[in-house]
Amino acid sequence: MDFRRADIPGATAESLVLPVLGLVTAVLAGTITAVVGGQADYHAIYYVAVFALGVIGCIVAVTRTEPLRFAFLALILCFPIANAPVPPGRLGLTVFAVAMFVLMVGLIGKKLFASPTANQPFFPTNSLLIACLLCIPCVVFSQFPWLSLYVFILSLTVYGFFLYALDELRRERGFERLVLLLSIVTLVLGIGLLIDHFLHINLSLQGSNVNQLSYSAGGAIYRAGGFFQDPQKGGAFLACMIAFLLLLSIRGRFRGMNMRYAVWAALLVGLVALVTTISRSAILACVFVSGMALFAFNGWNAAAKLAIVGIATVLVIVMTMVPAQTWLSIVPAAVAERFANMNEDLQIRLNIWFDTWDMFADHPLTGIGLGSFQSYFIETRPTALNYNDIGTQEGITYIPDQPESGYFKIFYEGGIIGSIAALLLAGDAIRRTVSIIAGNNANSNARTEGIAVLAGVLTFGVTFVTLFTVGDSRVGAMLAFFMAVIWHRSLERAQPGPTA
Repeated sequence: MDFRRADIPGATAESLVLPVLGLVTAVLAGTITAVVGGQADYHAIYYVAVFALGVIGCIVAVTRTEPLRFAFLALILCFPIANAPVPPGRLGLTVFAVAMFVLMVGLIGKKLFASPTANQPFFPTNSLLIACLLCIPCVVFSQFPWLSLYVFILSLTVYGFFLYALDELRRERGFERLVLLLSIVTLVLGIGLLIDHFLHINLSLQGSNVNQLSYSAGGAIYRAGGFFQDPQKGGAFLACMIAFLLLLSIRGRFRGMNMRYAVWAALLVGLVALVTTISRSAILACVFVSGMALFAFNGWNAAAKLAIVGIATVLVIVMTMVPAQTWLSIVPAAVAERFANMNEDLQIRLNIWFDTWDMFADHPLTGIGLGSFQSYFIETRPTALNYNDIGTQEGITYIPDQPESGYFKIFYEGGIIGSIAALLLAGDAIRRTVSIIAGNNANSNARTEGIAVLAGVLTFGVTFVTLFTVGDSRVGAMLAFFMAVIWHRSLERAQPGPTA
C-alpha cells in the first residue's frame, strides 16, 4: 500500500514546507539550549522556547478542521522534546503530560457535547475498564496518596494517547500515517543519540549528566542518552521500534517507495544508535526477538526451518566453546566492558530486588502506592543516601527511584490488586494478538501488523525486566500505540455484541 502526502490531513507539497522547517528549527534550538543548559545550567532560553512552542502550536491547531486530531499528530512529531520538563519544573510535568492532559479534556468535552466524531466509548472493552478500576484502591490506600493520584492521572494521559491512536487507526490509511510519523521520530531520536555519542553533548534538554558518564569495573564509559537522557530508556524505545518496523518491512506491509524509504532509514539509523546506548537488555532483546519472529513467521517450509535450527544449534555450540573474551574483543571497547560485567551488574539488581521485598511484604494487597517507591524507600531507609555504594564511583548520592525492574515496581507499588490489573491487560493483549495472527479470516495486513506488534511487545517485555522504561512518556506512548493496533484489529474482527 502506497502512502502519499495527500493522506496527511490537509497536506500539500507547499503546506509541508513550513512544518518541516519548523521541526528542523526546533531540533537545532533544542540542541543549542541543551548545550547552554549543560554548561551553564541556565534554562531561561528553554523556558521561552517551551511557551512559544505551545502558543504557536495552539494557534495553528485551532485553524485546522479537527484541531484535537491535528494536535495529537503534531505531538508525535514533537517526541524528541516530549519528555522535557515544563516550567517551572518543580511539578515534574513534561511536554507530553501537559499536551495529552489538554487533549483528554478536549476528548471529554466532545463526549459531553455529543460530538458525532466522538461516538466511541472511553473503554472499548471491559478489560480496560476493570484494569483502570483496580488501580483506584492502589491510590486510595497508598502510603503517599497525593503522589499516587498524580501518577494515576499521568497514566491516564498515556491511556488518552491509546484512545487517540485507536481513533486514528479507524481512519483510512491511519496505520500508515502513524507508522510514518513514528518512523520519522525514530530517525530523529536516533540521530540525536549519534550526535550525543560523537560530539559529547547532551540533547535531553534537562542540562545534566552530560553524555551519561558511568563506570564499570573501575573504567569510565560514555553512554549516549540523546533526547532520552537515560540511555536505557532510549535503548528500550529503539529496540521495540526496530523489531516492530523490521517485521513490517520484511513481510512487505508497505509497497510504496516513499514509505519504505522512511521506514528503512529509521531502521538503519536506529540500529546504529541502539549500540551507542550500550543497553544490554535492549540490544539482546532486539536481536533475539526479531530473529525469532522472522524465523517463526515466514513462508519457509518445515525442512528449511529444520535445517536452520540444526545450523543454529551447531553455531551456538561452537560459540560457547570459544572464550567470551574472544567475542568481546571484536566489539567496541565500551560495549565489551559493559557485557563483560553482566554478572556483577545482575547481582546488584538482585540485591535491590530482594532487599526491597519488605515493600510488598508490609503492604501485599494494594502495595505502597503508585509511584511511591523512592518516597517509601527514603522513609524506611533514611540513612541510605548512597545505596549499597552504587554511587561511590560516580561521586553522587544514589537513592533508587525504582527497583531496577518494571515488574517488581508494579508488584511493590500495586500489590496483588495492581498486579492483577497489569496481568489482565497483558493477558487480554496476548489473547487478542494470537487471535489476529491465527485467525482464519484475518487479512494479510492485519496478520502482519499483529506479528510486528507481537515482536515489539515481546521486546518491551524483555527490557522491562531490568528497568521501568515507561517512566519515559515516549516509551509509554509507544506501548500505547502497540496496544491500539491490537485492539483496533481485534475489535474489527469481533462479532456484534459485548466484548471482553
